[in-house]
Amino acid sequence: MKNKKILLVLVSLLVVLTLQNVYSLGISPGRTTINFEPGLHKEVSFSVINSEHKDMSVTFSVRGDLAKYINLKQESAKFSSLDESQSFTYEINFPENFSPEPGVHEVEIIALEMPEDSENAGTFVGATVGVITQLHVYVAFPNKYVDAEINVIESGAGGNIIFLIPVINRGKLDIDDIRVVIDIYTSSNEKIASIESKSKSLKNLERKEFVLEWPVDVSSGTYRAVARIMYDGEVFEKEIEFNVGKMALEIIEIIIKDFQLGGVAKFDALVESRWSTDLKNVHLNVIVYDFEKEVMADFKSQTYDIDAFDSQRMVAFWDTEGVSTGDYDGKLILKYGKYSEKSIDRNVKIKVTNFDIEVFSITGHAITRETGKVNTNSILIILIIILVIGNIIWFLIAKRNISKRKNITSKSHK
Repeated sequence: MKNKKILLVLVSLLVVLTLQNVYSLGISPGRTTINFEPGLHKEVSFSVINSEHKDMSVTFSVRGDLAKYINLKQESAKFSSLDESQSFTYEINFPENFSPEPGVHEVEIIALEMPEDSENAGTFVGATVGVITQLHVYVAFPNKYVDAEINVIESGAGGNIIFLIPVINRGKLDIDDIRVVIDIYTSSNEKIASIESKSKSLKNLERKEFVLEWPVDVSSGTYRAVARIMYDGEVFEKEIEFNVGKMALEIIEIIIKDFQLGGVAKFDALVESRWSTDLKNVHLNVIVYDFEKEVMADFKSQTYDIDAFDSQRMVAFWDTEGVSTGDYDGKLILKYGKYSEKSIDRNVKIKVTNFDIEVFSITGHAITRETGKVNTNSILIILIIILVIGNIIWFLIAKRNISKRKNITSKSHK
């Protein structure tokens, strides 16, 4: 009886552990970025994550204006419940005389989960879940051309706001003189401040960052920053809305456990809404830059709805195959709205070791939370040991009782 009770407890714990890992189909990386070269032949790998640990079939397809130059190594795959993830590859094959339009070209590699009763895994009828990994191909402009982002690193009533402007020269020619001017407007479109950076030079395909600081002397609310990137007589504009005071969404913590470098890291983020109305279609986007300040990883969670003043856990996956240990710059982006047209950015530092990933804000504050060094495998081993010990104890007790009965029987016969 005792042995049955122990077994029941162990089974219950295993069920709880299993339920904690139920998430939808995932894919990593969310985006791969390359610069176009005529005659380029390149192989790109990606992983599909079987987050629900179930038997399934997955089919692959490609779409986009450069899809005919992308060759999938396989069109379908089968997963068993034991497969946490599988790695796949596709080939990029650009002809020598090929010259697409300048700018960014987006290709999507789609993984579709097929229903279990589907007889033909190669068809798309009745597909249940679909995930996408993007390929962004940047074709250089013939002369001078820049691409830029505008990020708000820090904000708070009574403090300073720091704008981080990463700029990339997407043209074939070097830029001799480039600077950034930011104009700040209220919600009623009244210009209240203007700040300017120092000049820099920018070589072909080079990336540099401009950091501008604005001393805040305004009340809490929503403001708009318009950045003008001025380079060799040309102007590129970018703008962003930002909040002074509390933000609509805030990442409270990120839990990354059971990680080993080269495997798939699960970013389990707790996101809190500080908005008085419900927010729809919210998702987390994580971007990691390599040591050359180029995008190394770009992955995102599925979309969630968050009730007013409520919180929600969001899960995103990062395939760290080929990643080295070290400290990386990164960005956490929370996008929301009907078409994900609104976003909140947070620049971070990401420290990668062989068995751990830590995420820090620019100020050095840790966002990741320690979850202990005992992982699921360790727990299962402990449970098995407990079960074995329980069986041994039960066997010894049973043997002892049998010996007692034999002694009593032998005495009664005498």
